[in-house]
Amino acid sequence: MPLDDQHTYLDLHVHSTDGSDDAGGTVEGYLKWIAAKRKQGFRIDGFVLTEHRNYATDRDYSDLAARYDAVVLRGVEVETDVGHVLVFGATPEFFTRFDVGAISLPYREVFRAAWEVGGIAVGAHAGRPHIGIVDHVEARNVSLEDVQVIEGLNGGSSDFENARGHDLALSAHLREIGASDSHFVTGLGRCMTRFEGAVRSIDDLVARLRDPHAVFTPVRLEETVEGAHIGERPTVAQLVPFSSRQGDLGGDAIEFDHTVIGREVHAGRVEITREGIAAYCEALEDTNPLYTDEVAAAAGPYKGLVAPPGILQTARMSPPPDPGINFGTSFMAGSRQEYFLPIRPGDAIDGYASVKEVYEKTGRSGRMIFVVRRTRYVNQHGENVAALETSMVHRQTRAVEGDA
Repeated sequence: MPLDDQHTYLDLHVHSTDGSDDAGGTVEGYLKWIAAKRKQGFRIDGFVLTEHRNYATDRDYSDLAARYDAVVLRGVEVETDVGHVLVFGATPEFFTRFDVGAISLPYREVFRAAWEVGGIAVGAHAGRPHIGIVDHVEARNVSLEDVQVIEGLNGGSSDFENARGHDLALSAHLREIGASDSHFVTGLGRCMTRFEGAVRSIDDLVARLRDPHAVFTPVRLEETVEGAHIGERPTVAQLVPFSSRQGDLGGDAIEFDHTVIGREVHAGRVEITREGIAAYCEALEDTNPLYTDEVAAAAGPYKGLVAPPGILQTARMSPPPDPGINFGTSFMAGSRQEYFLPIRPGDAIDGYASVKEVYEKTGRSGRMIFVVRRTRYVNQHGENVAALETSMVHRQTRAVEGDA
């Protein structure tokens, strides 16, 4: 679907191999992904490159973007004392005020400076622990006086984390954007921002985000198809009281501890070493040079040795809080893995475990209760590198005929 002047769908938080050492997606790769998604009926008009602590002044993607009838803009992601912050419309004056390579910039000065030079700062992945602003508001009651916009819908955050950001926006009267936080091509467009009218330049983008009357809405990719409904986003309170997905299933309501839903606990840490990667690859007879050959890996897309993603599944992690379901017999119903960033030697990966959801269904065998547990893996920079979800089923048991 080509660009038009009625609406613009932009992914405002994207990392590429041109500027982020933890990214695996190239700019042209992202543009090819846009072309493929358009053929499937989705709407992605472009994206903003927000490389980590890096803004190269010699980059120009206008010709490349024109070939794909897309918009490619540039911002920067900096690290502050309240988490990561996206800056759009940064001028040379902004960069003279800060060393954007630093990892604990004073957040109020960053937000103020961005505004004073004619740009805008946005709190990235607001609901994510440690590197999102919600944690710092709750723990230290930091001031939001200079904050106008936060990223309340982030493609790399969990539903609970996004709900935390949405709650803050509602309570503090902040505007919200949506973005993928993509580091790989396949993540682009997972979440975006829908603008009324045309947004074709960084000046257009900044003007909309600064204008309190401008209309823009966080959306998910599936909400961009023609005729799709953009629904209300859930709050934390709405995520907690899970109920049946199948209407009246009969029988008494299943009692369990609703307070554990979405609550993360630290489950453990795994240190990634070259020796550990070598042992893992040897055990699985994996000869991929990106994992086993330092020279080949240095010339590869990640500019150095990385670990097979499956190495995280060898880590011993504590379980999440127990919802306390006492119903029938249980068995494993499946698992799903997502990998967001490369894992490198020297990384310290922390696992955070939670119960994502509890819901009911009926099957041929009767009533079933599903418990979905999630472990989120975070590196020493506070970045999500992977997530593992497992589903357990508690199935109704029936008495065998003739039993006493």
